[in-house]
Order: sequence, then structure tokens, then C-alpha cells
Amino acid sequence: MTGKRMGQMMLIAAGFAAGAATPAAMVMADAGPAKSSFDEISVKRINIVEPDGKYRLVLANSERFPGLFMEGKEYKHHSRDTGGMLFFNDEGDEVGGLTFDSKTVGEHRRASASLMFDQYKQDQTVGIQYSEANGQRAAGLRVWDRPDWPIKPLMEMSERAATAPDQAARDRIREEMRAYATAKGTAAERLFVGKTSDDAIVKLADKSGRPRLLLRVGASGEPSIEFLDATGKVVKRIS
Repeated sequence: MTGKRMGQMMLIAAGFAAGAATPAAMVMADAGPAKSSFDEISVKRINIVEPDGKYRLVLANSERFPGLFMEGKEYKHHSRDTGGMLFFNDEGDEVGGLTFDSKTVGEHRRASASLMFDQYKQDQTVGIQYSEANGQRAAGLRVWDRPDWPIKPLMEMSERAATAPDQAARDRIREEMRAYATAKGTAAERLFVGKTSDDAIVKLADKSGRPRLLLRVGASGEPSIEFLDATGKVVKRIS
């Protein structure tokens, strides 16, 4: 075979190789992110993040559960020791979550579960909650009024309490947190729909959290409607 003929054959082979490689390259380019399928997976924490790295959702056990978040910054929680799920908004703020836990010490036991949604830059404003302690149970839908001030300063105090050198220092910071919240204006529960002990109730409260209207069906099955004044005195009852 002449050198000229050999060169022509090499060009033809290169053309076929290029033509075969192009579709494969296009398929690889269009495949998008890698995907995996698992029958079972065991993890301590899963982070769902946005393209800029901000959290959108975190699912974790109690050991790896995140702290408090505002504007993408994490602050240690001074008392939270539960696992579950935490939700985040576009700005990197914690905006609610799903938690559940239980504890038994001797003959005493407690359990709780809650699904909460937070007001912007504040604490929970609506939630579904269950709690139990030593046989006393409550479960229902709750709605709160929250003040307009942002709770970032409380998050900073929470981190101070979480890293305090001893319990006495931690308690002092927690008292500081309570005083700060009281001075700025605290929350008020405006609505509860659910059960407490043997009663199924609907409770409506004023902006100070004082119950003013109570619909109740007690253990005996007798229904009633109670109207209350600002001191909690029943001023009218329908049964």
C-alpha cells in the first residue's frame, strides 16, 4: 500500500471514530446529575441544599440534629436534644420542622411530637402537637400570635447558654433570654383545637392569650359553650 493510500485510509478511520464518539458525548452531556438507587440506606444526617449551599431541609438523628439558623448562620441550641426534620426558607432561616421524642425515668415517662411552621424571623406560629407526661395527654392544632421583632438576639443568647461553663451560668443566660423576650413582647396562643385529658375542646383567646370562648365536650358527652371575661370568669354558659 502506498503512503498516499495509507494516509487516505487513516483519514477515513478517523472520520468514523469521530462520528461514533459524537452521539456518545451528546448522551453524556445530556445525562444530567448522576442518579443512584438504593434498596436501603442508614445514615445519621441528610442535608438537602440549594445550589448556593444554603440548607433547604435537614433530616437527622438527635446526635447530628442542627441548631438554630438565621441568615444561613447556625447558633447552638441550649436545650434541644431531639431528632427529626428542620425546614429552611430562601434566606437560610429556620422556619419550622418535625420532631418527636420520648423518655422514661423509673415510673415517670414523657413523649411528644410536633409539626411546626414559623413566622418570618420569629418562632412557630402554627403547629400540630402531641404531648404526654405521666398519663396526662394533650393533642391538637395550635395557632400563636408572634411579635414583629426578629429573634436573632435570642439565638445568640442560646449559643452562649449552650457553651456556658456550668449549669449555673447556663441558667443565668436562660433567665436573660426570658427577660429579653418579655420586655420585647411575647407570644400568645390564640387558637387550640384538640383534646386535653378527657375533654375535646375549641379554645379561642384574645391577643393577650386569655381564653374568651370555649367549646367543650367532656368525658360525659355533654356539650357546652362558655363565654369568658378578661379575668377568666365565665359570664355566659350554653349547655
